[in-house]
Amino acid sequence: MSAQLRLVISHALASAFERARASQSRKQRIETLASENARLVAAAQDKAIWEERQRLARDLHDSVTQALYGVTLHAEAATRLLAAGDLATVAEYLHELQETAQEALDEMRLLIFELRPPILEQAGLVAALQARLGAVEGRANLETQLIADGINLLPAIVEQALYRIAQEALNNALRHAHARRITVELQQTKASVILEVTDDGIGFNPASASDTGGLGLRGMAERVAQLRGVFSVRSAPGAGTQVRVEVKL
Repeated sequence: MSAQLRLVISHALASAFERARASQSRKQRIETLASENARLVAAAQDKAIWEERQRLARDLHDSVTQALYGVTLHAEAATRLLAAGDLATVAEYLHELQETAQEALDEMRLLIFELRPPILEQAGLVAALQARLGAVEGRANLETQLIADGINLLPAIVEQALYRIAQEALNNALRHAHARRITVELQQTKASVILEVTDDGIGFNPASASDTGGLGLRGMAERVAQLRGVFSVRSAPGAGTQVRVEVKL
């Protein structure tokens, strides 16, 4: 074998070795990057679960625990008044006790529903909204209506945002509005999807609520902004509330 041929073979082998080493290095980098991404996703999921548990714990303490404490106080007061023969005041305390117990029951239904498996991922936005209305608002004796004809499969990020916005609007109607009727409407066109949540409750001043961050309006607006959508709230004291979201597809 000539020296020139040996040199050519040597260069070819060296080049092949370098390519193999570079390929292995790229593979290791890709594997490392994938492992790091998986770790970050897992950490984010753990954080989200922890934050959700903390929120539920706060809601349980701030609403149900306080309501049950109020039930205890009303019951004790009614017992003392009954012993004293003040039946008229006893009737008032029993009425307040009934209302407080109903509020606690409504809140517990809401929290229990939020702890259930995510039907949104399993069955889609329309089914998730129907399940929510039936499990929470329906059992709280509110008249509900879901209008969602012709809704096709939506991007997962859009469904998630719309469901969370609807959930917040429904929570407000249940907890604060003293509504008797709630309507949730979804409309889809070729260009956009529109969500409207309307109640006949006591209403409020949207400007003052937005300034203070009350009723979760800021969070709803932020979700819509992330999707480059349009968010609006129509309400006034004594005139009910409508939350409207439009997102381009």
